[in-house]
Amino acid sequence: MILVSCTKVKVEDEIGRGHSLYQDRRYSEAMEAYSRAETIALKSEDFRSLGTIYQKIAHTYNATGGHSEEIAYLDKALEAFQKADMPYNSLHAYFEGGVARYNFQDYASAEKIFRNAMFQAHQAADTLLEAACLEAYAALCLETSKQDPQLSISLLARKANELKCPLSCEDRGMLAYAYSLTGDYAEAAEWIAKAMQTAETPAQKAQIKFREYQVESRAGNSAKALVALEAVTEHTNSVQNATLQRSVESARKEYQAQQFELSQQRLRTNRLIIAFVLLAAMAVVFALTGYIRYRRLEAAKALAEEKAETEKYMTIAEELQGRLKAASKRLPSEKHMSIAKFDLLERLCEQYYVYEGTDNLQGKILKEVKSVIDGLREDPKAIKGLEIMLDRNCNGLVTRLKEQMPRLKGEDVKLFIFAASGFSSTTISTILEKDKGIIYNRIWRLKGKISASEAPDKEEFLESINS
Repeated sequence: MILVSCTKVKVEDEIGRGHSLYQDRRYSEAMEAYSRAETIALKSEDFRSLGTIYQKIAHTYNATGGHSEEIAYLDKALEAFQKADMPYNSLHAYFEGGVARYNFQDYASAEKIFRNAMFQAHQAADTLLEAACLEAYAALCLETSKQDPQLSISLLARKANELKCPLSCEDRGMLAYAYSLTGDYAEAAEWIAKAMQTAETPAQKAQIKFREYQVESRAGNSAKALVALEAVTEHTNSVQNATLQRSVESARKEYQAQQFELSQQRLRTNRLIIAFVLLAAMAVVFALTGYIRYRRLEAAKALAEEKAETEKYMTIAEELQGRLKAASKRLPSEKHMSIAKFDLLERLCEQYYVYEGTDNLQGKILKEVKSVIDGLREDPKAIKGLEIMLDRNCNGLVTRLKEQMPRLKGEDVKLFIFAASGFSSTTISTILEKDKGIIYNRIWRLKGKISASEAPDKEEFLESINS
């Protein structure tokens, strides 16, 4: 057991070292670290770590333009995650493989992956991944030899309208080009303007200028198309010049570092005591500066985490309130604990937004919201109330589950009750204090148990936690 733990630590250390080198763009050294981690993980058959390692190696190849190697390692990551029984990670690696094939211009394979990943993400209620699939598929529709602008427009509309995900400047640029392919140049011009308004970085602005070139070129506006193309060319040249400048600057710094090292050696030889004092003083200054910066970063981080936690709990409170309120309308007038909670949640949510900005009052309200959510986790009466609602609304759903699957663990029954009540994976993970990926995997395994059982109503059970 101790040997396994040591091996796990060594793998994680090498992965962390490789990631730091990757962040510093020292790709060859990062690859060496990942290779060492792979060797250790292979010996212990640690497929969970192997999936992560292969995924990071693929990212490194992507950064250096090696798309064929990227595809190969993403396929290996997918296989490792599947062996580790990690469907959440498998699905994301599968989607990344589709993006890599798209960059490699293997559009047929990429389209197949995007379709499958989009369906699986929808089934798993993974909104962010589904939105990414829609965006990638929309871009593919404009790149293939048989362009389908209407499908591209439909996919991006679904992302914005159904999933409520805001369109990026790249999405708006795609819409402009898609509308130009349909001959609607007025609509295309409007989307170009909207895209340019939201473009922030020089690279984003250059990308929108390229879309503008495509639109104006198709519209027959040669002069405007040429101006847009010149802007793209100017950005490309500036990037190349910046790369050359960085190389020269790197060489200059290296030379200066060597000269400085020589001077330092002479200084240590001739004036050892003075050098020691100066270095000690510099160390104190840097330590103080670093400490001050660290404190500022910690304070900013704590504030951001507090804000994120507040928004998360208030969103979850609104969801719980809505679910419980909808369910209680179909029950008799008596009040079980979990049914009565939506009254309190509704009042707390209303007070929170009425007194928004009043820190003391908001803190008290958030504390009450957490108390209600903790009650759903710890109070058996609250779980029993949800069970009663499901039984009365769904013809004894939970009672039938217990009767037909008596060997099902209590934790699985509780998870079934939350999922069948319509709570999102984010809400369930907060109530049970588990990571969202763990909740997703537990629901996936619960579905497997129900599907493999001989319960007469197993289709109804599966349908209740799929909706």
